[in-house]
Amino acid sequence: MAAKPILIIVDPQNDFIEGGSLAVSGAQKAMQELTDYLSTRLTLFDRIFVTQDFHPEDHCSFTEQGGTWPKHCVRETFGAEIFPPLKAVLDKCSGVEYCKKGQSKGRDQYSVFDVQNEEITNEDGKKIYDYLKSCEQFCVFMAGIAGDVCVLNTIKDLTQFVENGRIFVFKNFTASLDGGQKLDDYCKENSVNIFSV
Repeated sequence: MAAKPILIIVDPQNDFIEGGSLAVSGAQKAMQELTDYLSTRLTLFDRIFVTQDFHPEDHCSFTEQGGTWPKHCVRETFGAEIFPPLKAVLDKCSGVEYCKKGQSKGRDQYSVFDVQNEEITNEDGKKIYDYLKSCEQFCVFMAGIAGDVCVLNTIKDLTQFVENGRIFVFKNFTASLDGGQKLDDYCKENSVNIFSV
């Protein structure tokens, strides 16, 4: 049986696009290229999971709460919404699921899985894992924002449950704060396939 390709798009949200409160350089270009790619290739993927930061107003990661980042992706705001052109394409596909993270004000979650002591702590992460576990064969394709933060941490958690060689990263559909160096280094050291289309 051929492997089922699964796509995980990490945090393609307005606040991470140029003009947003925590903008990543190149994010709009990467998300637009992903949008263009998917507009004719949605059927390539058995399932598409889209992760979203979905923070309360007083989330611990915000600088005003003593955290690292400016306020971003506050639940029910425009900044937390999916990049509109991408959302319009995804709306045409029935096999898309949206998975939220970072919803507790006292806990940050750079990964939708948020693995602690070899256990997945986020319910939406468990949903993705349970789906993968139900497949006899699969490969996971990754894209999103930011490559050196949430994309990287999602991959790190995923590699605890997925064999080497079954994770592929779309480099040109991923924008990073550091230009992609941390993601490239991790992928090379851990047999994660990184490529451009």
